[in-house]
Amino acid sequence: MKLEGDAQGLEELKRIKEENLFYLKFIMKEAKSNTDNVTTFKDKTGRQRYKLSYDPATDSFTVSSLDG
Repeated sequence: MKLEGDAQGLEELKRIKEENLFYLKFIMKEAKSNTDNVTTFKDKTGRQRYKLSYDPATDSFTVSSLDG
């Protein structure tokens, strides 16, 4: 499994991993199981939104910022 994309989004996923591993597993499973292979999550403050996309062909996740 590979994780790439927006640097701040990746840092936020690392923070989520440290604080709530269950939630990280949930959003990754959500991205894998959605019909479009995409889910969203917010940063700790709730102001910045990110998109987590899953590519089943390469078994990789890509994080991108939704708020400019």
